[in-house]
Amino acid sequence: MCRGRDEEGDPIKLSVKEFDAMQMGWRKWYIREVELKTFRKFGLKIGGHDILEVGCGSGYAASLITSESPASYTGLDIMPEQLAIARGRNLPNAVFVAGSADDLSQFPEKRFDAILDFCILHHVEGWRTFFDESRRVLKDDGSIYIADLSRKCIHMVDAVLHWGHAEEALFSLSELEAEANKRGYETVYKKDDLGLEGYFRFRKK
Repeated sequence: MCRGRDEEGDPIKLSVKEFDAMQMGWRKWYIREVELKTFRKFGLKIGGHDILEVGCGSGYAASLITSESPASYTGLDIMPEQLAIARGRNLPNAVFVAGSADDLSQFPEKRFDAILDFCILHHVEGWRTFFDESRRVLKDDGSIYIADLSRKCIHMVDAVLHWGHAEEALFSLSELEAEANKRGYETVYKKDDLGLEGYFRFRKK
């Protein structure tokens, strides 16, 4: 996860409070019961497919995905602390690597069937570049499945919890969709929860 870059150009990591929040039971429940179930309704197929999760965090979503026997699972995150937890799960057929969603250059072209985002793009200042990067590494007819929070939602969260998200990384749900369409994706499914959280399936044209 990333909230922009510091003066040296290195990714800025989660605050301690937000890191702790991501490990809590409510977040795991939401990934399992809301976000992943929505992805499945949108057509996500896991078994026998090559899956990339950007911002994999501590690997909870990975534990759900690998239980369905994907051909391969790759989890990407910029935080060593998160990757250490994820690797400690010893999940079958799973690889966890360091990197940011806006730079997928370590992966070859047409490597993945699906790319998953469980609410991390609003941390990535280069979220527009993510669409170019993901399109390159997706197989023909591959899809991105996105569950993410809008600028409106993040402003509400920051007003209460003071997590201090970088403004440069934020977007409205319409901005997110427009950027995906502009960069070579068609919208297959979308769902808008009060303009706060959006769910999308974008398929590579």
